Amino acid sequence: MDFEPMVERKRRRFEELEREIAAPGLFDNPSHAREVLREHGTTKELLGHWDSFSKAQRELGENRELAESGDKEFAEMAREEITRIEAELPGLERAVQIALLPPEPDEDRDAIVEIRAGTGGTEAALFAADLYRMYSRYAESLGLKVEPGSYV
Repeated sequence: MDFEPMVERKRRRFEELEREIAAPGLFDNPSHAREVLREHGTTKELLGHWDSFSKAQRELGENRELAESGDKEFAEMAREEITRIEAELPGLERAVQIALLPPEPDEDRDAIVEIRAGTGGTEAALFAADLYRMYSRYAESLGLKVEPGSYV
């Protein structure tokens, strides 16, 4: 799939966002500033993925040309690079596709997870502790911030 037109639109939007961030009155409206900065961050991430993907495609083309050259050493090195780049390209393309998806409306919102032992005595309390550790480790593996609280 050709992502070039969509990425170019995002690149133009990124330039607009850069100008808007540079404006002195950006933080007069904090909610608007938050939205602008969030969009700037996601767009910057997309453009980074796109640059990596484009660079890999360029390198693949150059190495294919070198693989057809008369020099055996360059051709062998180019073939090794071709296999490495061909293995990387699907992951880079997937990263671009995911970055192009529109954001979920609630993805930046906080969540409160309440775990209670309920009835059942010691076994229920042990299960609740295990469940808490499981969710905490999972959230941390995703890079989320965990704040234990006590709401009695």
